[in-house]
Amino acid sequence: MKKLIAIVCLGTMLSCTDHFAELNTDKKSLATVPGESLFNNGMERFYHTMNNNNVNFNVFRLYAQYIAQTTYPEESQYNMVQRTIPDNWFQRVYRDALSDLQEARKIISAEETNAATAPVQKNKLAIMTINEVHMWSTLVDLFGDIPYSQALDFENPNPVYDDDQAIYNDLISRLDQALNDLDVNAAGFAASSDLLNQGDVSMWAKAGNSLKLRLAMRIADVDAAKAKSMAESALAAGVFSDVSEDLSMEYTTASPYTYPAYEDFVLSGRSDYVAANTLVDKMNELNDPRRAAYFAQNLGDGVYKGGIYGTTNSFPNSTQLGSHFYTSNSSGVTISCSEVEFLRAEGAARGFDMGGTVEELYNNAIKASIMEWGGSAEDAEAYLAQESVAYATAAGDWKQKIGTQKWISLFASGGIEGWTAWRLLDFDGFNVPDGLSASDIPNRLIYPINEATLNGPNMNAAASAIGGDTPQSKVFWDVN
Repeated sequence: MKKLIAIVCLGTMLSCTDHFAELNTDKKSLATVPGESLFNNGMERFYHTMNNNNVNFNVFRLYAQYIAQTTYPEESQYNMVQRTIPDNWFQRVYRDALSDLQEARKIISAEETNAATAPVQKNKLAIMTINEVHMWSTLVDLFGDIPYSQALDFENPNPVYDDDQAIYNDLISRLDQALNDLDVNAAGFAASSDLLNQGDVSMWAKAGNSLKLRLAMRIADVDAAKAKSMAESALAAGVFSDVSEDLSMEYTTASPYTYPAYEDFVLSGRSDYVAANTLVDKMNELNDPRRAAYFAQNLGDGVYKGGIYGTTNSFPNSTQLGSHFYTSNSSGVTISCSEVEFLRAEGAARGFDMGGTVEELYNNAIKASIMEWGGSAEDAEAYLAQESVAYATAAGDWKQKIGTQKWISLFASGGIEGWTAWRLLDFDGFNVPDGLSASDIPNRLIYPINEATLNGPNMNAAASAIGGDTPQSKVFWDVN
């Protein structure tokens, strides 16, 4: 439905902050670059970062304890500096993704319109805003306070860091405006210029409202009234409601537009990862029908044994990951229907009007996840009939029940949302690597080393504001 097409690679033209002079003497040439191409390039860069498994960039399947390492366990022991992971996130999202969308916005905004094309232009700008909000909120979720109001200005290499909650409030306002601006009866980007929704503006409206619901649940512990209003209005406007609906990039079998994790698992020729015992043990305990889809059966039919999280493991003697990670054209999903149903269940547990009871929405979420992975309604019913899974009898409070199942369901999302579910819902179940304590499990990424060198005073002020630049400091929404 949403097949990735070949795009013009323009990142080197726009995205290298090391060559300010070249950029400043070549500004006019940017006007010759189609805004649609820049939008495509920025989206491809962001989704590549979100969906890969290269430990130089995306360590979050490790932080979510979905996978374990075989030979080099430093990242699962939470070493963030050996591979400059925070620096790479700043570069990939600020330099490669947000900068391209900023330039695309300038070009598309400057295009002359008439009565027929003005709604199309407005839709394009609204769609870009939805994606910018997604990118900015991801950075906040990773770091806390970040450069925002003064960011992306090549003439200001030392932007201030803004308060993370203030950024969220502004992002929510921008998202609301974008959703208000969308006209589903008008066109937006052409199908060839929209890598995610193939020009379907109505799907962008659902994606934007699904993102709004996610952000509402992020802030629910710090501003319940605002979260309630956001969640209920998002649901009323229309969110993902069928397993065929999601926000994803579907990759191709043709290099270089293959699924990023496939590049890391197959094209690299390496055997660095196995399924983590944290996830495998929990799914074994619950007799989860998704195991055959999540994992390979290299140890025998129906045999699943995860590698010990936080240490080295034998690749052939541990359960390996399933075909999703070894298939070139797998989907890179960032918001799924099952996640939306879990978000609705969270809202219902907080007393929000989410169109059903907590139990109904919890059941719907699990059913959606099982069906997203090729299971049947009967598989879901049998799973939910177990005392250890049924909402009424599963262990723990609502955060434990929903959090555990949501975490299991987010397995293929790239890792950030699985790790965030643990940070936000505080459910039990994560393992502590030998030699560490539970408090060593990170709540955030530390700031980039380059920021300390190039933007030290502003970074230090931000570090002081969040309680120190340590993995133990928390993003504003993580209050428990």
